[in-house]
Amino acid sequence: MALQFRLAGALAALCLGACQTAPATAEEAATSPLVRPDIAYGSAIIHATTAPEARTLTMDAYLPAGDGPHAAIILAHGGAFHRGSKGEETFYEDGASDSSMAAWCRAFAKTGYACFSIDYRLTPENPALGRDHDAARLFPDAMLDAPGATARIDFARTQMGLAPLDAETKPQYRDAILAAAEDMTMAVEHVRSHALEYDVDPARIALGGFSSGAITAINSAYGLDAPVQAVFALSGAVAGYNPGAGLPADPPPLLMFTGQNDLPDILLGSQYLRSVLSDAGAPPEVAWVPGFGHFYPMEAPSLGADLTIESVEARTLDFLERELTH
Repeated sequence: MALQFRLAGALAALCLGACQTAPATAEEAATSPLVRPDIAYGSAIIHATTAPEARTLTMDAYLPAGDGPHAAIILAHGGAFHRGSKGEETFYEDGASDSSMAAWCRAFAKTGYACFSIDYRLTPENPALGRDHDAARLFPDAMLDAPGATARIDFARTQMGLAPLDAETKPQYRDAILAAAEDMTMAVEHVRSHALEYDVDPARIALGGFSSGAITAINSAYGLDAPVQAVFALSGAVAGYNPGAGLPADPPPLLMFTGQNDLPDILLGSQYLRSVLSDAGAPPEVAWVPGFGHFYPMEAPSLGADLTIESVEARTLDFLERELTH
């Protein structure tokens, strides 16, 4: 059965990226979201060369048909803070693939949410931090020296033809984690300040993401205290900001997914985050995806702590409906 889930999920996820067709009827055309690609939502500094330069940050907007104001969802892609795409790109490993950010945004827009998929600065760009980060709320840099702490990052770097992290590139990776949270928080500010343009309700915004994108959503909401009403994390955990060292006064509700055979640091980090939020009186909703590792499509079944069985997509939509409906 697990193999069937993997194969079916992988095929479905691939089809979502490659098998999209134009609306077949006038009715479908009338209800299709308006897609506005590559909207500039801000600018930030990188050191990709010897001199600092401004890098435009962009997002793709998927605006639903019908009158608003609509609740909004801002998504960040995965890729170990080294790679990834706000569009159709997916990762394939262990016989399964994740769903692209474009596929997630289409699904959200179809149900009436405005969805914004962002790009953000990555480690190879050597991002410069744009604000002061409270060191007391961060994990210590020494954690990057722990055995296995950067094994997955080095795996991604090897695939990209880069050398493993060293004394020069570890600080770049650390800053990229924080810069990604800065960028997502900037996207929140942009959507809120352009609420009329996008026909969204600035008081109903959720953050989400996969893997490093999920970590970014967590850091933005619980580290930089972005004014959002909900967060969902697809195989996210903790890095950069330590939620145990400080949380917002009223933490937004969180939905966390992990694969049954997810990465060890994802499983451990998820357990830690759950414990911290529970101690703060804001226990997260948790679900696991049986038969899958770190990568799974939105159609994959998930099992909740309340013994419910729903697809990852359906559980996420149920959560958002509860938290974003006034």
